[in-house]
Amino acid sequence: MSSRTRRASSRLRRLRTVPVLPTLLTSSNLACGVTAIFCAASQHELLFQGAILIFAAMICDMLDGKVARMTGTTGQFGMELDSLADVVSFGVAPAILVHRTVLGENPTRVWGEGETLIWSVAVLYAVLTAIRLARYNVEHEGENAATDCFIGLPSPGAASVLCAWVMFAAWFENPVHWSGSMMDQMGMDPTSFHAAIQVILLVMTPILALLMVSKIKFPHVGNTLLGDGLGFRRFILLILLITMLFTAKFYGVVLLVTAYVLIGLIPGVPQVVRRWRSGRDILEEDDDDEADEDSAPSQA
Repeated sequence: MSSRTRRASSRLRRLRTVPVLPTLLTSSNLACGVTAIFCAASQHELLFQGAILIFAAMICDMLDGKVARMTGTTGQFGMELDSLADVVSFGVAPAILVHRTVLGENPTRVWGEGETLIWSVAVLYAVLTAIRLARYNVEHEGENAATDCFIGLPSPGAASVLCAWVMFAAWFENPVHWSGSMMDQMGMDPTSFHAAIQVILLVMTPILALLMVSKIKFPHVGNTLLGDGLGFRRFILLILLITMLFTAKFYGVVLLVTAYVLIGLIPGVPQVVRRWRSGRDILEEDDDDEADEDSAPSQA
């Protein structure tokens, strides 16, 4: 038997048994992302439901890796399937939701005087999400251990910010929801409110896309919440957070996910600025800085 045949047989043996629970969770992640795309493509009124589905996909994504490690079923198959699902749920679907939100209720063209900018921003976000996930797979190939932080903004974190703002805009497009709301009591005009949300999404989307491929560190929410095991207290905390996600006011969700991005930006941006001022590569990681410092001669 040739070496090529042996390698092919080995790959087939590895795929004969598929981890059931992690695969179901990852498949649910993908199903939520595809359904969110259907919502955005069918009716403008379903943008809110589409954004909710992306948050449901995040819960599945947070649990699939944890379940795989708890059941000892981690492997290359799960990593590849997880990345494919993440590209759809946290790359393509949020890009389409943002595109539809900014275009408005009755879009007529994809390319035009104003539509080209919206199209380019949405496509940039989807492409950089795929690049970010591919880089993550390469950098963590063969690693099964949980990490405490991500290098670059994780794709679910970026998608959560965009989808929270999409939910924020979609909810208050209904006059019933606008009447008596905090914005209404402040005397804001609904037309100006939605125009402001559209501008915020246009500015925020490329920034989040660039943060995904940056070297700034962001905390790993799933591992922070669940740790090395899903104990009773952490399980209750997870249930409370999920309940809050579906019952909290939407501006509270917006503040929560935006604060997560700021947690990484506050210490990360000054480090990038210091590297740029010193003439160093702004894309190098903190470990590179520490290695350089360790190799430098100590001074008394």
